[in-house]
Amino acid sequence: MRHQCFYYRGQATSLAVCLTLALLFSFSSGWSAPQQEQDLIKPLQYRVSVALKLITVYVTDKKGNPVEDLTLEDFMATDNGQPVKLTAFEKHLLRTPVEKAAAAGEQAVQKAQAVAAQPATATPRKFFLFFDFAFNQAKGITEARKAALHFLDTEVQADDEVSVLSYSMLKGITFHEYLTRDHSQVRQVVDSIGSKDISGRAHEIELKYWLMAQEPAGTDIQQSAERNRETERQEAKRLAETYILRLTALAKALRYEPGQKHFILFSTGIPSSMIYGGQSGNPGGLGGRAKFDAGDRVLRTENEEMYKEFAAANCDIFAFDTRESALTTDLFAYDRMTFEDREAGRGMFSTGGIFQDATNVFQDEKTTGGNSLKRIADLTGGKYFSNIKMYGKNLDQVRAMTGNYYVLGYSIEESQDGSFHQVKVEVKRPGCQVRTQSGYFNPRPFRELTNLEKELHLFELALNERSFARLPVNFPLSYISFPATEGSGLKVMASIPGEVTSRFEGEKVEYVVLVFDAKNDIRELRRLETDPRHYRGKTVIFSSVVLLEPGEYTCRLVIRDLTSGSSAVSSIRASVPRPAKPGLKLGTPLILREGGGCAYLDGGGGSQSWPEMYHFDQKVYLPVVETISGQTKHLRVLVPFSQAEGSEQDVAMSVRLVEAATGQSVPVAASLAGTTRYSRGETAILEISLPQLKPGDYFLYVNGVDRIAQTQAYNQTVFSVHGD
Repeated sequence: MRHQCFYYRGQATSLAVCLTLALLFSFSSGWSAPQQEQDLIKPLQYRVSVALKLITVYVTDKKGNPVEDLTLEDFMATDNGQPVKLTAFEKHLLRTPVEKAAAAGEQAVQKAQAVAAQPATATPRKFFLFFDFAFNQAKGITEARKAALHFLDTEVQADDEVSVLSYSMLKGITFHEYLTRDHSQVRQVVDSIGSKDISGRAHEIELKYWLMAQEPAGTDIQQSAERNRETERQEAKRLAETYILRLTALAKALRYEPGQKHFILFSTGIPSSMIYGGQSGNPGGLGGRAKFDAGDRVLRTENEEMYKEFAAANCDIFAFDTRESALTTDLFAYDRMTFEDREAGRGMFSTGGIFQDATNVFQDEKTTGGNSLKRIADLTGGKYFSNIKMYGKNLDQVRAMTGNYYVLGYSIEESQDGSFHQVKVEVKRPGCQVRTQSGYFNPRPFRELTNLEKELHLFELALNERSFARLPVNFPLSYISFPATEGSGLKVMASIPGEVTSRFEGEKVEYVVLVFDAKNDIRELRRLETDPRHYRGKTVIFSSVVLLEPGEYTCRLVIRDLTSGSSAVSSIRASVPRPAKPGLKLGTPLILREGGGCAYLDGGGGSQSWPEMYHFDQKVYLPVVETISGQTKHLRVLVPFSQAEGSEQDVAMSVRLVEAATGQSVPVAASLAGTTRYSRGETAILEISLPQLKPGDYFLYVNGVDRIAQTQAYNQTVFSVHGD
């Protein structure tokens, strides 16, 4: 093995940290520093293009059992009334969990494990666990959390994508976790769901309103109390309207999320009488007074629109009523019915002799949200479950209803008109019942999307590791760690080629840096908005500093044209090492190559000394973020170093280049071109002469020895060579 040594004698200025970079992993399998998740993304496909439209279809027999033996030839489909040629076909059958197969013997267990280890399908099931804090009770939220955890532990399959969201009066709709296959992370989110966000008691106000409606007209004090209750009810209606409008906006935003979406909604629902009205009291009774309410026309129209939007967005809703006993008649109402109203003689007897009141609002659940939940479940193709305490049995039904399905595909020509296409699917085999989406919407121009739709678009890019419509355009991402004396953290660097920047059509482009910790929680988010017209078609070097504690992280950069929606995303795994022992410290080497003509964007962050540590002439050199040619003859490397403040040092450095695939050292020649000072130390400028390199990945090690203090340090970085 050969390595080159050179020496530097000087005065140290402060302590630093010896940082050892971990291997740079990509999200794909295998190790490859530059092969991160580097794809130009346009998930919404705004330009007119031919695309494959996928339709999820559920087929059952007359008894409701899944039909599992159909083929592509058994299906027929129309798009806006026109027959389409089905060209893609997938069959998905519910898998038996590994733990259930254990009882069948070791062979069954191994088979189940092999199935579970298969790669994810192109069309996974998508579940949205939706906690409604506005129309709920603390006890209901507790039961809902138990049900959701049971669902994650026993019903969810490995390929399923799960999202967690909630609604509260103060915060509106909150996405706690977007669609992901990381079910352990989802479980942590659900486990932290509490009842602190519960606000509003519309059902209680509605109950009191109709109870008092049966009371006879009384004193001025009673009439004043009734007016107050009416005021409270109007306020509850306004809260209900806000709820309906926000959920409608959510449904519209989910139009563009491909495939069928299964909502598991935990709620008590909006009181039906608040929207559709009702009647109570008996005109011939003791009070001689009846109350009739025709409902609220505005709420009724908006509520029906919400139902339609969820159905059109391919969202089936499985509504879990979180009342302790959802179908039990209110005891107070029953007492009034059997005593006072019976004496009035205005009731009706059934054939079984049981007294009933034809006008009592509590008989048909009008003051509760049961009817609202039933209706949204029916109109979206889901199912209503009345008793949250029976979640085990009911969730088995959800699994059965969503676990056996077919995916059909046909080619379409998309345009940006936002129009709705009605889809109908039929099965040629007699006796089959088909449940599928009612249709789909063509995309709209990105600039016309609502804020919520743009937010979901960002979620899809930043959080969903399986975003659709990726194109093979390289977008390399890298990082370097910096010393704890500078705050401890990472500098994320990206080289965005002109092939990407030339597609930015608008006047604003945003760069969003997200850093996830080992638990997949977002630890940091940075955003830079720029005018791309100054660098359109040029290579852009983007960097942003993020202060972090020692640990393992995932960094993701999302670049999005805020006019067209054209987007690019790249990810990389990074490591911030723990502080080294006292003595000589070497910072992460930064490799430079000759080149110019690039634009530089600074995403901010870090200390003032950071630019000084890695200062270079941007007109002459470029950071090596992307791969380099095997014909490259020279590299320049910047290595920050420091010793204890006030101590004298005599530093010798050596470099070694190792081919990652073979572990063999590659002979290189290195020399010290000079040093520069920064606030807490100095930076060595190394010149390295390279032989002709084979394509592949290479580790560059820099070792340092302080011969006076007898301390050592090393650091490393990695780069790749592409084939010419």
